[in-house]
Order: sequence, then structure tokens, then C-alpha cells
Amino acid sequence: MKRSTRLIIVIFLIGLSLLIATLMRTNSTPTVLSFGNEEEGATSGWVMYPDFLMFPRDYRVDIRANNTVDVYVLDQVAAEQWNASGTLNAMRSYKAIEQGVFNEHVDIRGGYAILVYMPTDSVTAIKVTLTFSGIEKDLVAFSLIIMAAGLVVLNILVARKNKKPPNPK
Repeated sequence: MKRSTRLIIVIFLIGLSLLIATLMRTNSTPTVLSFGNEEEGATSGWVMYPDFLMFPRDYRVDIRANNTVDVYVLDQVAAEQWNASGTLNAMRSYKAIEQGVFNEHVDIRGGYAILVYMPTDSVTAIKVTLTFSGIEKDLVAFSLIIMAAGLVVLNILVARKNKKPPNPK
């Protein structure tokens, strides 16, 4: 087998393995974030996981608290605004929640932050559980493109090899 043919087969197999890995990630293990303000009067706005990577698929937010809290999901730009100036520009918000389950969808892959506002007049404990589901369409498309490119180039190489030279007369 020629070196170029082996390289094309490896490229095809990389695309196939990426597709399999993407399909296996369809339903994820829940990510649990538990935190709170330790004492009465503590800072009320906390940004948890400022570089939390979210994928373009569905997710479920399960919020449990022993007090009323506000939870905001910020994209990367909004998280930077919050850290720089305290300006709040959330893509999702859940207000006055003690218990709740919300189903949402992320359209763009990237870094996100979860901002939790807790009352400063009492000790508050909160648990946020994130569960992702669905197919990451961008990774499926990318893996299919790699596989198709590998097959096209492999077919071209095989066609060239099988092409018979013209008969000299």
C-alpha cells in the first residue's frame, strides 16, 4: 500500500472516530455545582466557572436552594462585561428561584459563565445541576466532512492506479 493511500485511510478513520465520539456524547453525566455564601451579609454576586465550556445542544438546569436566588447564564462577552464593570447582560435568567427545572438550548459553542445572586441577609446554599443532551451538530458535520474528503481523495488515488496506460502501436 502506498504511503499516500495509508495517509488518506488514516484521515478517514480520524473522521470516523470523531463521529463515534460525538455520538457517544449525546447524553452526558450531570454536572453538579454546589456553593453558597458562608455567612450572613457575604457578597451576593458570584460568578461560577467563568470559562465553562458549553456545546451547541440542549441542556437542562435543575436549581435547588434553601433561599430565593437569581441565576444567570452569561456568554463570554457578558461574563467579561460583568467582571469589568458589573454590567449584567445575561442570555438566560432564572429569577426568584428556590427550586426549578428549565430546559434550554445553546446555539454557539463557547465559554459561558453561571452567575448566582444570593440574598445578603441570610446564609444561602444552592445546588445547580446541568445535564446536556442532543447531538453536537457542528462536530457531526465536521467529522462527516473529514470522512468525505478522505473517501474522495482515496477514490481519486485508486482511479489513477487502475487507469491503464494507452497501448503503444
